[in-house]
Amino acid sequence: MTAPMIPDLREKVRHHGGGIRRRLAVPPVRMLATLVIATLMIGGCEQPEGIVTYKIPKQVPEQLLPGKDRLLAVMVPRGEKVWFFKILGPEDAVALIDDEFQSFVKSVQFDSSDEPVLEPLPEGWRRGGKKPMRFATIDINTPKKQLDLSISNLSVPGTMDETAWNDYVQQNVNRWRGQVGLQPSSEKWSGGESIELVAAEGQAVWVDLVGQPGAATAAPMGMMPGAGPMGMPPAARPPINASTGNAPQGTPTQTSLQSETPEGWERLDVRPGGMREAAFKVGESEITVITAGGDLRSNVARWMGQVAGGTPEQAAVDEMMAGAEKFDVSGRPAQRFIIAGDAEKGQKSIDATIVEMEGGRSKFIKMTGDPKTVAEQSDAMRAFLDSLAF
Repeated sequence: MTAPMIPDLREKVRHHGGGIRRRLAVPPVRMLATLVIATLMIGGCEQPEGIVTYKIPKQVPEQLLPGKDRLLAVMVPRGEKVWFFKILGPEDAVALIDDEFQSFVKSVQFDSSDEPVLEPLPEGWRRGGKKPMRFATIDINTPKKQLDLSISNLSVPGTMDETAWNDYVQQNVNRWRGQVGLQPSSEKWSGGESIELVAAEGQAVWVDLVGQPGAATAAPMGMMPGAGPMGMPPAARPPINASTGNAPQGTPTQTSLQSETPEGWERLDVRPGGMREAAFKVGESEITVITAGGDLRSNVARWMGQVAGGTPEQAAVDEMMAGAEKFDVSGRPAQRFIIAGDAEKGQKSIDATIVEMEGGRSKFIKMTGDPKTVAEQSDAMRAFLDSLAF
């Protein structure tokens, strides 16, 4: 559309310097009114598009929500160890192999070394790569996702009567509940059930948990990030570190220590002012007593790495933490960890006890040596711990 003609425009001609200048002269008021009318007429020819309002749902459609995670596990007591068979993955994938997994565990036999014989494997299952602190890994292919079956073991923490076994099972199941975002349970076995296994030397336990995905990467249950020994706040940590042995000049490391020396142990001289408060030797294995810092979990993970090499998986550290033998040493809370190495692979074993001390420190009583000697000296180590006074 063309703007309307303006009839009142008048041309004025002015002579200036022999030349002619022309301009359009329009009274200001009339010019303004004309422009307003023209603008309105032009604007009226084009209709602006209307404003479209969309409503965005606040809730994610159910089909877009992530599925839940499901954890299947079996605890099998055998000899001086407890074997763990565990799968954790998306619920829809685990549902495809749950019956097959249970049948597989029921069929597993143990050899003369009390180790599981895993072959033959079901169709679609294959041995995975070696991982620290695992006896074996099995990859299970499903149409939904490849699942990971971990097989590991822990030494039995001391004498296992029915009460101790129930507590041990409950600790492990509650840890697994935390891995799928479930709260701990105080009921017997925290939701675990009895399962009949011919190869088990004792009552085997079946665990089937469903919870939220991603919870397995959360901080270990019962441990605050950065917490000190026995869950103490990090502010109380001492300047000494158990892994390096470094301490500022003048930091006292010696304490008054009394103990009975087990038969066959040789007491070694310790350097005054050094980290070691006492040291012993039995065969090629060595026992040391030091007071140092560093949080409980980090020390356990470090020892596991020393035995198996590499960095242990968080789940393996969780299992070791849950399997600790708990008692008092010299009237103080203590936790004992037995990390068994594989002699055929040239690995050593570690039998370590951590005793909570004042100011965030801990006393570390540790035996390191060949697996056979460490295992044979288990009772002697416990007698030594019971005799300690400080």
